[in-house]
Amino acid sequence: MKNSSVFKLALLTIGLVSAAGAYAQQQPLYTMYMWNQLVVNPAYAGSREAITASAVWREQWVGLDGAPSTQVISIHSPLPNEKIGLGLTVQNDHIGPSNNTGVWGDFAYRIQTSEKAKLSFGLRAGFGIHQANLRDLDNIDANDPAFTKNVENNLLPNFGFGAYYYGNRGYVGISSPTILENELNSGNNPGSKGEDLNNRHYYLLAGYVFSLSQDSVGVMFKPSVVVRAVNGAPVSFDVSANFLIKQKLWLGAAYRYQDAVAAIVSFQFTDHLQAGYSYDFGTSNLRNYHNGSHEIMLTYDFFSKDVKTKNPRYF
Repeated sequence: MKNSSVFKLALLTIGLVSAAGAYAQQQPLYTMYMWNQLVVNPAYAGSREAITASAVWREQWVGLDGAPSTQVISIHSPLPNEKIGLGLTVQNDHIGPSNNTGVWGDFAYRIQTSEKAKLSFGLRAGFGIHQANLRDLDNIDANDPAFTKNVENNLLPNFGFGAYYYGNRGYVGISSPTILENELNSGNNPGSKGEDLNNRHYYLLAGYVFSLSQDSVGVMFKPSVVVRAVNGAPVSFDVSANFLIKQKLWLGAAYRYQDAVAAIVSFQFTDHLQAGYSYDFGTSNLRNYHNGSHEIMLTYDFFSKDVKTKNPRYF
């Protein structure tokens, strides 16, 4: 491995993998989180009042060896009685020598609090599969027990919870999608219990849509924020501002604290189909070693003939 590649891998390891007792953001980051909050909050299930299928592909820090690559597919829907929502998420996250795949089922119970607002409580259960090709890494100490064998299909069961209050124009939600702090590399380094943990994450999400013109097909403005807290790490946040033009075109920007600024574009092709793209420009010291981050989103709503729909869905 060339010296430059070794240096890049070291930077990546410091920032993401969290070796030997360090703690960092471990769950994938999304710039267009506001259109698929199910990835972090099970109480979101069924909130779009349709059978909704979404797919996201994110390539983070392009050009940096071992940079994160994330793919997620989700589907959720309310049941006919309208009080219960169900969801399913499959997520794959590849970082450096490690790969994490998760399958999660979501259950939401929704309470009508007013004519236009609902309060939802959600539970999540599922499992992750953690793999790490540690033996492929160039290591200064060839006898370091933490790198003498790979991690093969380490099963990590988990559960989470969330609450979500939303109406036609706004929302606020809190969640912790994975409660258990599983050991990622258990068995590889006996005596190091508690070091390589899948740390518990907490999320707060909120947003609101304002009309900037008197007619219903003019310009809408949607500010939103997500705050993340991880055990043992500083609180981080994203803020975004998106404008909806003629009920079809979303244009916006986002800022991720001490990490990146992003440009966002999304288009509502039909009542059913929305597609979006975002590009992140790095602002941290790591920006000198990568070419930004790309994210693509597709969302499709399957409507029932008996359900009145609102186009577009703002979140």
